Amino acid sequence: MDNKSSSENNRHLGQNSKQEQLNHYRRENTGKPMTTNQGRKISNDSDILSAGERGPTLHQDVHYFEKMTHFVQEEEPERTVHARGYSAYGEFECYQSMRHVTKAGFLQEAGKKTPLTIRFSTVQGPRGVV
Repeated sequence: MDNKSSSENNRHLGQNSKQEQLNHYRRENTGKPMTTNQGRKISNDSDILSAGERGPTLHQDVHYFEKMTHFVQEEEPERTVHARGYSAYGEFECYQSMRHVTKAGFLQEAGKKTPLTIRFSTVQGPRGVV
């Protein structure tokens, strides 16, 4: 393989390859009017209808409430989980290069040893006690 063809292959595997792949799914919105979820045209997206200069927002401003529902989500209270567990300290040795599958540094060459800590966690405590 000559240098020219290998450099072309590396360019396809570079950082822009994912962006080029995603371009197939992107939409261009220039020249199109801004609309609500129901398809009504919107002339101004940044101002809010209010009662007076510093008054409360009005319920007539349907677009504002629609816009806020995408950002404001009420968090449902739930039980906080306190995970318990154990950890093991050791050394990971890569027996076979995984360069064809991943770019992770510790999986690039066979025989490379990497120190690590693994945590085994359980939601329930020992003997089922919470």
